[in-house]
Amino acid sequence: MASVPSLLSLREGAAAPGPFNPAEGHGRFLDMALAQDGPMGPTDRSYWVIPGRFAAGAYPDPDPRNDKVGQLLDAGINLFVNLTQDYPGGTDHRMNRYDLRGAEWHATVVRRDIADNSVTTNDEMMATLDLVDHRLRDGCNVYEHCWRGSGRTGTVVGCWLRRHGYARSGEVLDVLRRLRSQGDRKGGHKPTPHTEDQRQMVLEWPYGR
Repeated sequence: MASVPSLLSLREGAAAPGPFNPAEGHGRFLDMALAQDGPMGPTDRSYWVIPGRFAAGAYPDPDPRNDKVGQLLDAGINLFVNLTQDYPGGTDHRMNRYDLRGAEWHATVVRRDIADNSVTTNDEMMATLDLVDHRLRDGCNVYEHCWRGSGRTGTVVGCWLRRHGYARSGEVLDVLRRLRSQGDRKGGHKPTPHTEDQRQMVLEWPYGR
């Protein structure tokens, strides 16, 4: 997978984050607070991380009979961060791709593909987190997804929570599961992340990286 040096460079020269201080409360990135006690996700297989700005979940089906893409677009999502390998030869090649459906509404799809049930490298994870941060700063509303919304999605969201100090290492998995369980109507009961390697990556991700 190609790196994103232009996005990584945004962090060069930035002031180092201060020490983690739980007394500061939530909202460490752009003064945004995590979803609390709802609301429900924009689809029945998704949840809000930051209400109205950053959602995560399962692969959005573009089929008009079950128009998940349309529901996300109606919720204001205009950037899709696709973590799947939904191309020939990829681990998710069976997916019904939604790119054209999103393009009709001038939404952007960015691929940061990770093999199913796997983790990416630290550098690639940093590039993905930089992408999300950069687009949120630009005013985009982000939907980040894999196939089922558990493994790869939970890994990226968990590392994003750690980066910005929304949770300590020892509590981040509980915070992540709460976000999903309160907003994801159909998948909220499932464990996230999915594999031990994915969980370990989240637990070891340092504040500020």
